[in-house]
Amino acid sequence: MKKKLAAAALAAATIGTVLLGAAAPAMASSGGCALGDACLYYSPDNQGAFFGKGEEGNYDGYFGGGGAGNGQPVMNNAASVKNMSYTYHLRVWYREYSVRNSGPYQLIIRNTSENLGSVGWNGGSVDMRNNNHSQSWEPAH
Repeated sequence: MKKKLAAAALAAATIGTVLLGAAAPAMASSGGCALGDACLYYSPDNQGAFFGKGEEGNYDGYFGGGGAGNGQPVMNNAASVKNMSYTYHLRVWYREYSVRNSGPYQLIIRNTSENLGSVGWNGGSVDMRNNNHSQSWEPAH
């Protein structure tokens, strides 16, 4: 009897591990949005799947958390951003991080949210929605 119970417990644990392991790619997110992060959303008005990033750099990752856009790449797919920093403004760049200073960006003031949209650049405008490659931080004065 003890051997049957042990075998059943081992089978249940194995199935649980397999199921948990299979679920991880579907939730391919940053692990959530934390205080100090830029929280990017797949849809306008901070809706849909999300991705949190605290450090500067390119948006290498995938939206998670369920909803519209879940599992999609973050780079060039964000529609809105919440700056969850109380001390830094966020720059969402049109270009990759290594050449960010030579391209357009949208400034998201500390502790605010915005839909990504048109910004002026070289006498014209650039639409930042679904054209967002990287981010950097600047101190709020």
